[in-house]
Amino acid sequence: MLASDRAAETEAWRSGLAALAAGAPASAVPLLQRAAAAGEGGGLAFLNLGLALMQLGRLDEAEPALAQAARMLPGHAEPPFRLGTLAGLRGEAEQAARLFVTALAHDPGHVPALAALAMLEEAAGRLEAAAGLIARARALDPSEPELEVVAARLALARGEFGVACDAAMRVLALRPDHVGAARLLAQAWLRRDGAAAALAGIAARARAVPDAAGWAVAAAELHGLAGQPAAELAELRAALALAPENGELQAALGLALADAGHDAEAEPLLRAAIAARPSELDLRNRLATVLWTSHRVSAMLEVLEEAIRAFGPQPILLLNQALALNALGEQAAALDTAERAVAHPAGGSQALITRMAVQPYHPQRGHAAALLASGRAICERLGPAAPAPARPRDADRRLRIGLLSGGLGQHPVGWLTLAGLEALPEADFELFAYSLKPRKDAMAGRFRARCAAWREVGALEDAAIAALMVEDGIDLLLDLGGYGDGGRPGVLQQRPAPVQIKWVGMQNGSMGLDGLDWMLTDAWETPPGFERFYAERLLRLPDGYVCYAPPPAAPPVAPLPALARGHVTFGCFNNLAKITPRVLQVWGRILHGLPESRLVLRTHALAETATRERVAARLAAAGVPVERVTLAGGVPHQALLAAYGEVDIALDPFPYAGGLTVCEALWMGVPVVALAGDSFCARHAVSHLSNVGLPDWVARSEAEYVDLALARAGDLPALAGLRTGLRARVAASPLTDAPRFGRALAAALRGAWREWCEGGTG
Repeated sequence: MLASDRAAETEAWRSGLAALAAGAPASAVPLLQRAAAAGEGGGLAFLNLGLALMQLGRLDEAEPALAQAARMLPGHAEPPFRLGTLAGLRGEAEQAARLFVTALAHDPGHVPALAALAMLEEAAGRLEAAAGLIARARALDPSEPELEVVAARLALARGEFGVACDAAMRVLALRPDHVGAARLLAQAWLRRDGAAAALAGIAARARAVPDAAGWAVAAAELHGLAGQPAAELAELRAALALAPENGELQAALGLALADAGHDAEAEPLLRAAIAARPSELDLRNRLATVLWTSHRVSAMLEVLEEAIRAFGPQPILLLNQALALNALGEQAAALDTAERAVAHPAGGSQALITRMAVQPYHPQRGHAAALLASGRAICERLGPAAPAPARPRDADRRLRIGLLSGGLGQHPVGWLTLAGLEALPEADFELFAYSLKPRKDAMAGRFRARCAAWREVGALEDAAIAALMVEDGIDLLLDLGGYGDGGRPGVLQQRPAPVQIKWVGMQNGSMGLDGLDWMLTDAWETPPGFERFYAERLLRLPDGYVCYAPPPAAPPVAPLPALARGHVTFGCFNNLAKITPRVLQVWGRILHGLPESRLVLRTHALAETATRERVAARLAAAGVPVERVTLAGGVPHQALLAAYGEVDIALDPFPYAGGLTVCEALWMGVPVVALAGDSFCARHAVSHLSNVGLPDWVARSEAEYVDLALARAGDLPALAGLRTGLRARVAASPLTDAPRFGRALAAALRGAWREWCEGGTG
C-alpha cells in the first residue's frame, strides 16, 4: 500500500471515531467500514463500526461487525457486551446472559454489563439477584443516573416506596426531563402517600422548577393511572413543549396518543422517537399497530419487515406480520408466518390464537376440520376449563346473560345481534355487558340502554374479567369475540358461567375449547352431519342465526345501473383478507365470459397506493383484466351503502364468505352470488340468502359459481325486477324480523339453561 493510501485509511479511522464521538453515527459508518476493510484500527474498527450501526438501529448489520471484533479482541469486554445487548433486543435472554457473563469475566468492573445482567434478572422475577448486581454497579459508578433508575424500579417492586422516591428524585435532579424516573417517582409517591398527596407534591415541584419536563411527565403518569386520558395527554404535550428533542418524551406522547386512538398525531411522534431510539422494539411495533388502525397495511408491513431484519423473527413481530399479510389478501404467506411464530420457543398461546385468526381465510387450510384441530391446540395450550360456578338450578327463573365483546356498537357484532337482543323479553333475561373496547356511537347507546350493567373490562386480565362475571352472578355467557381482534378465549376457559355459548364475532368455525358448551347456529350454517366439525354442541335456531338491523338512514335502492350503462358491474366490498388467489381466478373467468362487464372492489385498505399496486399485481397474475377493475378505498358507512347503487351483482368471496356485507348488499337491492363451503364462515352467505328466500344464488362449485354469475348477468329484466323488490323482501323475511328472532333466541337460551339445570354439572 502506498504511503498516501495508508494515510487516507488512517484518516478514515480517525474521522470515523470523531464522528461517532460527536453523535453522528451515520457519518461514522462509511469511514469505519473503509478503515476496517483496510485493516486500520484492528478489532477496534469493527467494534466501533458495530456500535455505530447499533445506534442507527441497523442491528442485523451490527452483529457481524461485533462478532469480528470479538474474534480480534478476545480479552476485551466490549464485544461480548454489545453482542449480549443485541441478543437481549432479539428476545434471546439466555444467550444475552451468557455474553454478559463473558464480558464480566474479561472485566469484572464493567458497569454496563452488570446493569444489563441485573435487568435480565429483574425480568425473570429474581429481584434480589438483580438488586445485588445493581448495588455492585452503583458502587463502581455512583454518579450514573440510569443505575438509579433501575434501583428505583427494583425498590418499587419490593414495596420500598420511600427508597424508590428518593432514587427517582436523585435522577430528576441530574436529568430533569428523564421520563422513566418521572414515571417511577409518580408510581412510588402514589403508593406511599396516595393520589392527592402525590399530585399536590408534584405540582409544587413543577411550580418551583417550571422548565423541568419531568414533573409534567410525573403528573401525566398519575392521570393515566387514574383513568384520565385527556389530562394525561395534556401533561405529556406540555412536557414535550419543554423538551421537544427528547426521544423518550416523543415516545411517551406517541404511545399515549396511540392508546387514545389519535393515530394521525401519534404517527410522526413515533417515527421521530424511532429515529432517536432505534433500538426500542416496542416503538416499531406500536407504529405498526397505528398504521394498522389507519388501514395503511402496506406501510405497516414495511415497518414490520424492517423490524424483523433488525430484531430478528420475534413472535410479536411475526404475528403482526401475519395479520398484515392476511389483510393484504396474501393468505398463504400469512399462515406460513403465523406458523413460524407458533414454532418459536416464545410463541406461546398468542401465536396459536393468531394462527387461528388467519387460518379461516386460507384457501386450502381454512376448512372446518382444520379449524377444529387448531382450536383444540389452543385449548390444550390454555389448559382445561375451570369448574363452573355454582348457580341456582331453577329452569324457569330470570336469567342473567353476559355479553363478552369488543364490538358492542357500530360493528358487525352490533348490526347482527343488537335487534335480537333488544327483542329478548326483559322479564326473562337480564343483560350484563363486558365491553373489551370502549364505543360511543348510537348503536353502543342502544346496547347500554338494553343492558342492566355495563363493565369496561378491556384493561383487565382474563382471570379478573372471569372473577367479575362470577361476582355478578352470570348464568349464561355469550362470547361475541372468538379469536378475533380483542377476543378473550382465556376468559372462557376460566368458566365464569355455567352455560357458555359462542355467537357472532369471528364465528368462523369451532373454537375447540372445552370451556364452550354450545355454538349458536342454524341449519344452513351447520346442516345435519356437520356436528363432527365442532367441539361445541350445535344450538340451532329455526331461521337464521343472526338478526340484521338495517341502518335506519340507508339510501333508497338505486335503479339497476346496467340498464343505463349497457354493461353489468360486479362488486365486492369485503376486506382483502377474503379475496384469495382462487377467488381472483374465478372472477377472471366471469369477466372474460362477459367481455363488457366491470368489477368494483371497495375496502379501506385500497385507499393506500402501495396496497392498490399489490392488489393490481395479484389481479394480473390471476388472469383478471385489470383495466376493467376499479380499486376503491373505504368511505363512511352511509356512502358505502350508497356505493351499492353502482353495482348490479355482488360477488361473494370464499372460503371466508361475507356476513354483514351480504346483508347490506341485499338491503341495497343487490343480489349476491355465493359459494358454499364446509366451515362456519364459508356458509354465512348461504344462511343469509336462504333466510330471505334466495337459495338459488348459492353455488356448490367454482364452475357453478361462474355459470351462475354469467346467467344472472345475462337476464337484465329479471335482475331489475329482483332489485326493485329486494329491500321489501328482506324487510319481510326472518333476517330482519326482530320479534320473531327474539322469541327463537329466548327459546334456545332457555333450552340450553334448562338442560344444564336438569343434568349439568358444576
